[in-house]
Amino acid sequence: MLNSIKTDRLLLRPVRLEDAIDYHALETDPEVKRFLGGPSTCSLQHYQTAITTGALGLATTLAVITPDTEKFIGRCGFTEYVENAEPIGWEINVVLHRAYWDNGYATEIGLALIPRGFELLHCERILGVVDAANLDSIRLCEKLQMKHVRDTMRYHWPARVYAVARDL
Repeated sequence: MLNSIKTDRLLLRPVRLEDAIDYHALETDPEVKRFLGGPSTCSLQHYQTAITTGALGLATTLAVITPDTEKFIGRCGFTEYVENAEPIGWEINVVLHRAYWDNGYATEIGLALIPRGFELLHCERILGVVDAANLDSIRLCEKLQMKHVRDTMRYHWPARVYAVARDL
Protein backbone atom coordinates (compact mmCIF):
# COMPACT_ATOMS: atom_id res chain seq x y z
CA MET A 1 0.00 0.00 0.00
CA LEU A 2 1.18 3.50 -0.79
CA ASN A 3 1.72 5.65 2.26
CA SER A 4 1.40 9.42 2.35
CA ILE A 5 3.96 11.53 0.51
CA LYS A 6 4.57 15.24 1.15
CA THR A 7 5.88 17.36 -1.71
CA ASP A 8 6.78 21.05 -1.66
CA ARG A 9 3.17 22.08 -2.34
CA LEU A 10 1.00 18.98 -1.97
CA LEU A 11 0.06 16.09 0.24
CA LEU A 12 -0.47 12.71 -1.43
CA ARG A 13 -2.39 10.51 0.99
CA PRO A 14 -4.70 7.49 0.97
CA VAL A 15 -8.18 8.22 -0.38
CA ARG A 16 -10.81 8.77 2.33
CA LEU A 17 -14.60 8.67 2.32
CA GLU A 18 -14.71 12.47 2.61
CA ASP A 19 -13.02 12.60 -0.85
CA ALA A 20 -15.90 10.76 -2.57
CA ILE A 21 -17.79 13.80 -3.92
CA ASP A 22 -14.68 15.38 -5.43
CA TYR A 23 -13.38 11.98 -6.61
CA HIS A 24 -16.71 11.35 -8.38
CA ALA A 25 -16.63 14.83 -9.94
CA LEU A 26 -13.11 14.17 -11.24
CA GLU A 27 -13.99 10.80 -12.75
CA THR A 28 -17.19 12.05 -14.42
CA ASP A 29 -15.70 15.23 -15.94
CA PRO A 30 -15.63 14.72 -19.74
CA GLU A 31 -12.67 17.07 -20.25
CA VAL A 32 -10.57 15.47 -17.49
CA LYS A 33 -11.31 12.01 -18.88
CA ARG A 34 -11.06 12.94 -22.58
CA PHE A 35 -7.86 10.94 -23.08
CA LEU A 36 -8.68 8.31 -20.44
CA GLY A 37 -11.48 6.35 -22.03
CA GLY A 38 -14.17 8.94 -21.36
CA PRO A 39 -16.05 9.95 -18.23
CA SER A 40 -17.22 7.36 -15.74
CA THR A 41 -20.92 6.59 -15.59
CA CYS A 42 -20.67 5.30 -12.01
CA SER A 43 -22.74 6.93 -9.30
CA LEU A 44 -21.47 8.82 -6.28
CA GLN A 45 -22.69 5.89 -4.18
CA HIS A 46 -20.46 3.57 -6.21
CA TYR A 47 -17.41 5.69 -5.34
CA GLN A 48 -18.43 5.90 -1.68
CA THR A 49 -18.76 2.12 -1.52
CA ALA A 50 -15.49 1.57 -3.39
CA ILE A 51 -13.61 3.86 -1.00
CA THR A 52 -15.18 2.22 2.04
CA THR A 53 -14.41 -1.32 0.85
CA GLY A 54 -10.96 -0.53 -0.55
CA ALA A 55 -11.83 -1.15 -4.19
CA LEU A 56 -10.72 1.12 -7.10
CA GLY A 57 -7.15 -0.12 -6.80
CA LEU A 58 -6.84 2.07 -3.74
CA ALA A 59 -3.78 0.18 -2.48
CA THR A 60 -1.83 2.01 -5.18
CA THR A 61 -3.92 5.21 -5.44
CA LEU A 62 -3.44 8.39 -3.44
CA ALA A 63 -5.59 11.49 -3.13
CA VAL A 64 -3.85 14.72 -4.14
CA ILE A 65 -4.54 17.33 -1.46
CA THR A 66 -3.61 21.00 -1.12
CA PRO A 67 -2.37 21.19 2.48
CA ASP A 68 -3.44 24.80 3.01
CA THR A 69 -7.11 24.14 2.11
CA GLU A 70 -7.16 20.35 2.59
CA LYS A 71 -8.98 20.22 -0.77
CA PHE A 72 -9.02 17.04 -2.91
CA ILE A 73 -7.69 18.17 -6.29
CA GLY A 74 -7.03 14.82 -7.95
CA ARG A 75 -5.65 11.33 -7.68
CA CYS A 76 -2.37 9.66 -8.49
CA GLY A 77 -0.74 6.30 -8.18
CA PHE A 78 -0.04 3.18 -10.16
CA THR A 79 -2.11 0.69 -12.12
CA GLU A 80 -1.02 -2.55 -13.70
CA TYR A 81 -0.89 -1.94 -17.44
CA VAL A 82 -2.24 -4.85 -19.50
CA GLU A 83 -2.25 -5.40 -23.27
CA ASN A 84 -4.04 -8.34 -24.86
CA ALA A 85 -4.66 -9.85 -21.41
CA GLU A 86 -0.91 -9.80 -20.66
CA PRO A 87 0.50 -7.66 -17.82
CA ILE A 88 3.14 -5.36 -19.29
CA GLY A 89 4.19 -3.38 -16.21
CA TRP A 90 3.16 -0.69 -13.74
CA GLU A 91 1.86 2.59 -15.10
CA ILE A 92 2.01 5.87 -13.22
CA ASN A 93 -1.14 7.97 -13.35
CA VAL A 94 -1.84 11.54 -12.32
CA VAL A 95 -5.37 12.89 -12.80
CA LEU A 96 -6.17 16.41 -11.62
CA HIS A 97 -9.28 18.58 -11.59
CA ARG A 98 -9.07 21.10 -14.46
CA ALA A 99 -8.64 24.08 -12.12
CA TYR A 100 -5.25 22.61 -11.14
CA TRP A 101 -3.81 21.99 -14.60
CA ASP A 102 -0.80 23.93 -15.93
CA ASN A 103 0.87 24.81 -12.64
CA GLY A 104 3.51 22.08 -12.38
CA TYR A 105 1.57 19.88 -9.95
CA ALA A 106 1.68 16.82 -12.22
CA THR A 107 5.47 17.04 -12.56
CA GLU A 108 5.85 17.53 -8.80
CA ILE A 109 3.64 14.50 -8.16
CA GLY A 110 5.43 12.31 -10.70
CA LEU A 111 8.88 13.16 -9.37
CA ALA A 112 7.77 12.21 -5.84
CA LEU A 113 5.80 9.14 -6.87
CA ILE A 114 8.22 7.33 -9.18
CA PRO A 115 10.88 6.53 -6.53
CA ARG A 116 8.13 5.31 -4.18
CA GLY A 117 6.75 3.14 -6.99
CA PHE A 118 10.08 1.40 -7.52
CA GLU A 119 10.32 0.78 -3.78
CA LEU A 120 6.75 -0.51 -3.39
CA LEU A 121 6.23 -2.39 -6.65
CA HIS A 122 9.70 -3.97 -6.95
CA CYS A 123 9.73 -3.36 -10.70
CA GLU A 124 12.58 -2.48 -13.05
CA ARG A 125 10.69 0.25 -14.91
CA ILE A 126 7.61 2.41 -14.59
CA LEU A 127 5.49 3.19 -17.61
CA GLY A 128 3.56 6.18 -18.85
CA VAL A 129 0.95 5.18 -21.45
CA VAL A 130 -0.38 8.28 -23.16
CA ASP A 131 -2.94 9.02 -25.88
CA ALA A 132 -0.85 10.14 -28.86
CA ALA A 133 -2.92 13.34 -29.11
CA ASN A 134 -2.39 14.28 -25.45
CA LEU A 135 0.59 16.60 -25.85
CA ASP A 136 0.51 17.77 -22.22
CA SER A 137 0.90 14.20 -20.93
CA ILE A 138 3.63 13.49 -23.48
CA ARG A 139 5.52 16.52 -22.15
CA LEU A 140 4.94 15.29 -18.59
CA CYS A 141 6.50 11.92 -19.42
CA GLU A 142 9.51 13.71 -20.87
CA LYS A 143 9.84 15.91 -17.76
CA LEU A 144 9.80 12.72 -15.68
CA GLN A 145 12.81 11.47 -17.71
CA MET A 146 10.71 8.80 -19.40
CA LYS A 147 11.77 7.64 -22.85
CA HIS A 148 9.41 6.72 -25.69
CA VAL A 149 9.71 2.94 -26.14
CA ARG A 150 6.92 2.08 -28.57
CA ASP A 151 3.49 2.87 -29.92
CA THR A 152 0.28 0.94 -29.19
CA MET A 153 -3.50 1.30 -29.17
CA ARG A 154 -5.48 2.22 -26.05
CA TYR A 155 -9.19 2.89 -25.75
CA HIS A 156 -9.27 2.33 -29.54
CA TRP A 157 -6.90 5.27 -30.11
CA PRO A 158 -3.19 5.49 -30.93
CA ALA A 159 -1.07 5.73 -27.79
CA ARG A 160 2.59 6.10 -26.90
CA VAL A 161 4.33 4.02 -24.25
CA TYR A 162 7.05 5.75 -22.22
CA ALA A 163 9.27 4.17 -19.57
CA VAL A 164 11.73 5.17 -16.91
CA ALA A 165 14.12 2.56 -15.54
CA ARG A 166 15.10 2.04 -11.93
CA ASP A 167 18.50 3.52 -11.15
CA LEU A 168 20.75 0.60 -10.37
